[in-house]
Amino acid sequence: MSGRLRGTRFTSSVSAKLFILTFLSVVVLFLIIGFFGYRRLFEPLKQNNEKALQGSVVQIENYIKTLMNSLESQLIFLSNPVLYDKMEESDFTKLIDNIMTYHRDQIHSIYLIDRDEVRNSSPYGYRFFITADRIKEIRNNTDKSGVHWTPPHAVSERFVITVSKQIDKNRFIALDLDLNALTGPQIIQGEQRRIYLFTGDGQYLSSNTYLAYPETYKNHLEMKDALQKLTRTSGTSFNSIRTSYGDYTVLSSKQNRWDWVVFSVIEESQAFPLMDSLKRQLVLVLLIAIVLAAIVSVWITNYIRKPVIVITRQFKAAARGELDSRIKLKRNDEFTHIADGFNRMMGNIQSLFDDLRVAEEKKRHHELKVLQSQIHPHFLNNTLNAIYCLGETGQTEKMCEMIRSLMGLLQYSTDKVGDIVTVEDELQQLEDYVQIMNLRYGDVFEMDIAVPEIYYGTPIPKLTLITLAENSIFYGLTKKGTNHIIVTAGDRADGIWLEVSDTGPGIDPSKLASMTEETSAPNPYKGLNNLGLRNVQDRIRLTFGYPYGLHFKNEPDEGLTVEVHLPARETRAI
Repeated sequence: MSGRLRGTRFTSSVSAKLFILTFLSVVVLFLIIGFFGYRRLFEPLKQNNEKALQGSVVQIENYIKTLMNSLESQLIFLSNPVLYDKMEESDFTKLIDNIMTYHRDQIHSIYLIDRDEVRNSSPYGYRFFITADRIKEIRNNTDKSGVHWTPPHAVSERFVITVSKQIDKNRFIALDLDLNALTGPQIIQGEQRRIYLFTGDGQYLSSNTYLAYPETYKNHLEMKDALQKLTRTSGTSFNSIRTSYGDYTVLSSKQNRWDWVVFSVIEESQAFPLMDSLKRQLVLVLLIAIVLAAIVSVWITNYIRKPVIVITRQFKAAARGELDSRIKLKRNDEFTHIADGFNRMMGNIQSLFDDLRVAEEKKRHHELKVLQSQIHPHFLNNTLNAIYCLGETGQTEKMCEMIRSLMGLLQYSTDKVGDIVTVEDELQQLEDYVQIMNLRYGDVFEMDIAVPEIYYGTPIPKLTLITLAENSIFYGLTKKGTNHIIVTAGDRADGIWLEVSDTGPGIDPSKLASMTEETSAPNPYKGLNNLGLRNVQDRIRLTFGYPYGLHFKNEPDEGLTVEVHLPARETRAI
């Protein structure tokens, strides 16, 4: 079966064995019932077969009468002038479309004639196939008090009868009855009976004979010729006819107001098929037994197989590492106990993994916190050296300003403030950092900050912009001329975007990949601390979630642009 485990033979699975056992049991039970039923039904079937042929003719006669009365009722309803005076044309069209839909197997078309032209029709395109002669015939033969029935005539390779009724002196309603509906296969329930319908003068109207095969069609033509000779007889009687395809028993009836003759035709060998009928009944019982056996077997097998498939699928998902796998069964048996045990086990495992993930995130937070608080000795040495030079040259005021900037930057880098600050706080410290770097390196770079004040309240991990600006300053030292660094901000549908761009030489793609993808990659420059691009990326995602972080646009000789994606929300006092 499709749901069995791979590597398991079909006959070795429990569901397959259960299916075979149940199937054979049900079949044997029905065979026993069919054998005893065959012996007891012999005489009743014989009597029923004698009446079956006559019943088919009566059935067709009654069906024709019922159908014709129904059509006349529809015409009387549609010929009511109130319908046309009160209803819109679109509503009337919808009405006849609904009638067509309800009688789609009997009515070929419905149409309204108004002043020698077809005004409405269903189907719509049928109006273009109604000739002026047909309209004239309907007008001349239909009076206001009765219903006019035309002789059978061909329309679109079908034989139809037009039934019409007068509405007023200018309007007539008509419908075309499909003659094939009078003897369609759905009318007669017998398997061997063939029904033919003729007019009183011998014109062929319809038959339920299936004419898809050449031999059947030839037999049908010979049968038509033979039955035309019987159309002048009246009443109900049995007749025998012979064709090149065999001998047949025919029952004819002419008990209708249209003077039509209904023939029920059956092979003589099947006229009283007592033994063959019983055999067919036994075969039918066997077929029913097989079908029911298959249904019952499949139901019982599925009752066992479905939970096994569900449990197996979830076990495989758990083996692949999908810790949210759970077995959901709406039943109360042993499989439910298995499912509950599995769900508890997976819940415990998921809890352990969640605790482990939380511990790892805390560890990573601690590592990043240590990195941001570690001031690089080389940075302090170079900065203090530059401040000392200012004192030696007598630039006391500028020296005091640099000392203030360094003190603020050192305090900002330590744990004196929280890990999450506002963009405004970060930009203030960035300005102090730029002053210090300008003191050390002179005019090798310029920094422009163009961040609108509306973004000042946006939360951001501490030292994010300083680390990005530091990266642009140091790698830009390899290019001649001034490196122009710009810090801007804007908002999009998915959040706030800060941008740090420069006009430096760009970074080699392989080197940029090592700086952003290696988990333990430190800051490659002798800057403020050991934070690098990857650590800045981790801090943003650990704080705000995976969709946020850094995005790089690196063009050789065109500079580097780093976009910082942050959530759009105000921060509280931190």
